[in-house]
Amino acid sequence: MKNALLLLLLLCSCSAFSYNQQSVYDFDIKHWGSTEGLSSNSVRSVSQDAQGYIWLATQFGLNRFDGVQFEHFTKETHRQLASNVLTKLLHDSRGYMWVGTKAGLSGFDPVTLKFDRYQILAEVTAILEVRPGEIWVAADNLFRISNGKVSRVEQVRSQVSQLELVGNQVWVSSTEQLYRIDIDGNTSSFALPAELMQTPVYDLYQTESGLHIAGESGFYHLDESATVKKCQLPDHSNTAVYKLLRDSRGNSWISAHRKLFHRHPNQPWQHITGDELGSYPWFSDIFEDKDQNIWLASFSDGIYRASAGNIRRVLPKDADPIIRSVSVTPDNTLLIAGQSDVGEMQADGSYSGLITAESLGAATVYDIYWPQADVMWLALDKGVMQYRRGEVGLTPIFDALKGFTVRLLQPDNQGGVWLGGVMGLYRYQQGELTPFSKNDELESRNITVLQQQQQRLVFGTTRGLYQYEQQQLSRLGVGTALFNSYVTALQVLPDNSVLAATLDDGIFVLLPGQAQWLQLHAGNGLPHSPVVSLEFDAASDYIWVSSHKGIFRLRAADLAQLATGTLVVEEILGPYDRQLGTVPGRCCNGAGHAKVALWQQQYWYPTLKGLVAVPADLNPALSRSASPVIKSVVGQQHYIVDSEQAKLVLELDDRNLSIQYSALEFVKPAALKFRYRLRGFDQQWHEVGERREAVYTNLTPGSFVFQLQSRFDNEAWRDSQSVQLELVIPKRFDETLIYRALWLLLVLFCLYGLLWLLRRNTQHQQQQMTRLVRQRTQELENSNLKLNELNEQLALLTHKDSLTGLRNRRFMFEQLPKDIEHFQRNRESMQQQGKCVALIHLDLDNFKQVNDQFGNSAGDSCIQQVAGILIRETRGSDYVVRFAGEEFVLVLRDIQLELVAQFCYRLNELIAKTVFSLPDGHRTRLTCSVGYAVYPLALLGGQLINWEISLQLAEMSLYQVKHAGKNGVATIHFDQQVDAFEFEDSSHIEAQVERLLAAGLARFDVKNNL
Repeated sequence: MKNALLLLLLLCSCSAFSYNQQSVYDFDIKHWGSTEGLSSNSVRSVSQDAQGYIWLATQFGLNRFDGVQFEHFTKETHRQLASNVLTKLLHDSRGYMWVGTKAGLSGFDPVTLKFDRYQILAEVTAILEVRPGEIWVAADNLFRISNGKVSRVEQVRSQVSQLELVGNQVWVSSTEQLYRIDIDGNTSSFALPAELMQTPVYDLYQTESGLHIAGESGFYHLDESATVKKCQLPDHSNTAVYKLLRDSRGNSWISAHRKLFHRHPNQPWQHITGDELGSYPWFSDIFEDKDQNIWLASFSDGIYRASAGNIRRVLPKDADPIIRSVSVTPDNTLLIAGQSDVGEMQADGSYSGLITAESLGAATVYDIYWPQADVMWLALDKGVMQYRRGEVGLTPIFDALKGFTVRLLQPDNQGGVWLGGVMGLYRYQQGELTPFSKNDELESRNITVLQQQQQRLVFGTTRGLYQYEQQQLSRLGVGTALFNSYVTALQVLPDNSVLAATLDDGIFVLLPGQAQWLQLHAGNGLPHSPVVSLEFDAASDYIWVSSHKGIFRLRAADLAQLATGTLVVEEILGPYDRQLGTVPGRCCNGAGHAKVALWQQQYWYPTLKGLVAVPADLNPALSRSASPVIKSVVGQQHYIVDSEQAKLVLELDDRNLSIQYSALEFVKPAALKFRYRLRGFDQQWHEVGERREAVYTNLTPGSFVFQLQSRFDNEAWRDSQSVQLELVIPKRFDETLIYRALWLLLVLFCLYGLLWLLRRNTQHQQQQMTRLVRQRTQELENSNLKLNELNEQLALLTHKDSLTGLRNRRFMFEQLPKDIEHFQRNRESMQQQGKCVALIHLDLDNFKQVNDQFGNSAGDSCIQQVAGILIRETRGSDYVVRFAGEEFVLVLRDIQLELVAQFCYRLNELIAKTVFSLPDGHRTRLTCSVGYAVYPLALLGGQLINWEISLQLAEMSLYQVKHAGKNGVATIHFDQQVDAFEFEDSSHIEAQVERLLAAGLARFDVKNNL
């Protein structure tokens, strides 16, 4: 009888895809490489410590990963690390991390980050914990490490490569034999096939069906007769196999040469292709972390993370992957309208086409209506077409609507049909098509959504929401932004509550018996917009909402909370999730009314990559939280902070601190937001978004408590997770009471001696004193006059801008040379830390139009609001300068070089997303153009370019954005061949840059957000 696993491997993928079958496409995928900070794209092993950090062994050092930042550990920074070329990682039961390298074995404590070196000098290919305190290492020979002592395992004398622990037995692969050694030292051996002897073995893996071997010559299995036999891969190919894993959910993974195979329990194997991953990597290691995330380590393409989500992505075979509309047919099948064809999917997952691409043309299906069980009407962008089962092609109906876009086909309560689109609203009944009697009263005839409840008709247009009842037409949302909004979705609940989703202003809610509309937007709980569909589930009281960036739901009973605060919204699929073969941040792109369908107890949404299916009875997701962690405190010394540590006592002279923190979140790290405060120093919280560093300078002696909170961007701060660390700054002797008391005694003694001398000489010096007083009085009057004049001059030369309260150009030209001088004094330390001084030149686009349209007071108000945004987004050590008119210069001191571009992009996007309120009640939007440069520029020759040139380069980058179309970010990059002496003459910098651009030695990096 053949082995069970071998039988499973021989199964091929099914031709029909069942709608309720799990798929590899359900996994949320994210990729990191060297561009994201990984020290090398060649990752050989993955592990996780007790704190939750992911550790990566690469071909250029060790990396610690928290979901966003990679921390590098190399032989140059940690001498006990045997080599920078790492091969294996193992986190043992005692919390110690073992590191195998090309040149031997090292280890370290993940809490203290203290490294150790062991007397093993060959390349480590496998590390195994046999029992607590005993480690076996394959490094040409087989070694045992017990209580820090290294010894040889004498049972195996030949070269070994891989190890596997099964119960109390250890399997060892050598060049010619497969050994089994029990804890008593008894040894059994099994011969390897000839082709396996000549090639490397990459992995040994035990399942319930026996021992499996992955090697360069293929995939093998030790059968019941103790014979090593070759097995076929799921695609019947014969290629190298690197790693095998069965995760805690029962899923099986096989990494082969440029291939990855995956299988859910009791399902066929699925082949993950390079097109779906975006590249064709070879996975050297597959690791499951504590949260059941799967980590795929690539030989040449960095690290991938796969995690299970709440949704499934279904790709019906032979269907157009770009789906626009879905609907349930009278036969209880799912109608799928793609970009080029229309078909239906049965309950067993089989798909059959109904309308071909030739018949549909390039038309988009907006809505679907079945007047009869075998007749279907399609609302298209060229009118209404009819399809009859059994016939070929489409038949146009309603000549009056030919050539017009029809967005909705909705039955009414009297047996008729409502039709709406760019031509207004029509009603069809008893064979007659009649225009809506109130079409002329609509500000916009472009009908987008419609819902009828009894005798009440509610419909949306591109310019507001209307209600028709008792022959009266009324416009809803008077006095709110809904009045003129583009309505994208509509839902009237059974209790007569009205929900209207808009393109730019979120969701508006009108509760029964209320006259005031409530608004759900990004500030009180809306995760992402614009909303494209609303669907009410009466059984669970959930309102299901979809947008281009995700799916979320909320309870109808909670809508009243909008009147008092934030509404709790449960996110099902977020903008940071990405399935295989899809684009992150893109979800549901349905057209017209057919944007969602409830079928087989699941909600189906059309996307650019198949269908997304979500169970209607999805249990509320467990509260996921990413607890913040304080990683280290950096002053004159580097203090590593233990996760359990509550107090840290600093050295005497550590008064300038940089506190590094994070939160261990690997699924949605970009959705994390942070805020912190230093209790005893800060009066309020600093909300810093995604920034993961707090900087404090000139702290006084005493005890402070650093408090840190983190939350996801769709949560409120009251739901955040927090951590704190007490920081104790000791007093120097010159800051103690004894020292100050000694100085006080000295001062008192001096005063007493002075008074004694004054009393003794009073009579002899009276006349001189009188004359001296007169002279001093005259001098004082003269000094007061001069002081008053100087005060008037000082008022004229103030360093503060009168409109915004920001610093002005005079302040910048006086302060910036001091900052540059400070940087040069600490140049070596700053460059080791990757820090620089960033000069960011920001200009508001088309600002003259604001003054022309709304007046100068409105322009001043916008400039003040922009100044507030810039102050809020910068650190306490930075400063913002109003350079001229609507131009600003931001000076970021001691900032990480790789964070400058991110800061500029985020600032550009933030201003573009901000709605500016004007004094007259109007609101407007602004965009900005940003040019930035850094100091110093490391050019050939090692020279430091002066800051005036950096400022000129930032200004030139700004003008480059303006020339390219505004609303963007730009900087200039120089080729490594450019010599610093090219810029000695700062008066001709523009000509020099133009010459370098023409020679191809410089280029502008411009990113426009038009």
